[in-house]
Amino acid sequence: MARSMTGAARARFQEAAAPLPDDARLYAWGARVLYVGPALNLTAHRNAVAVLALGLDGPFETAMAPGDPASAWTHQRALLIQPDALHHLRADAGRMAFLYVDPLSRDLVQLSAGFDAAALIALIRSLADGARDWPDVRRELTMRLGVDDAAVDPRIRAALDTLHADPAARLSLHALADDAGLSASRFRRLFRAATGVTVRRYRVWVAMGAATRAIAAGESLTAAALDAGFSSSAHFSAAFREMFGLEPSRLARGRLTLQR
Repeated sequence: MARSMTGAARARFQEAAAPLPDDARLYAWGARVLYVGPALNLTAHRNAVAVLALGLDGPFETAMAPGDPASAWTHQRALLIQPDALHHLRADAGRMAFLYVDPLSRDLVQLSAGFDAAALIALIRSLADGARDWPDVRRELTMRLGVDDAAVDPRIRAALDTLHADPAARLSLHALADDAGLSASRFRRLFRAATGVTVRRYRVWVAMGAATRAIAAGESLTAAALDAGFSSSAHFSAAFREMFGLEPSRLARGRLTLQR
């Protein structure tokens, strides 16, 4: 079902962004971030990453050609939004889940091939309702993305721990391979098999996650950005806005829980 946008609806594109809701939660693991909470009610925007949007309590509306008077709002419970696709999404009531995945990842290939929307909604609702804990949901969600965490080579797992321990170090593939006692080519293959992305892409997600966790813990935007290895708060803000479609200042002004 679709309906044309009214002038009032188009005016909503210009609404100022509010802080994140008090009950918003972010879960970051690998080259992914999962948001669970009320709709973000962002203005029309693009994301550098892919987004799987799920209406946990009911359908939401999406306009894929915002600004066009002839555009229509469509109603759905699940929608995979490709990287760099201009869109406007709104949900007036109920909780949403947004799964952000790297545009060059195996995750996006898997989701683009098809996904069980009902099963994913039920899985993430169980997390939102407190019926299942995050480690349990993370394992199942990861398997639904075609990855078996239990099969990760211990040398790659150690390299991942190193990257997360010091995001600002931005260790190179060759340095990580040397530490693992592997050739660069062998390390590259094992790393991509374990994470679905390259070392360079994974480093970006690690740095973004570290800065976001610091902000959630009360750090200033500038301190969080520098500690995570960004050259400045402006550099971090631009990267965050490009990736997720919102300003990181919303994290600083709102209250949220962030888990790995």
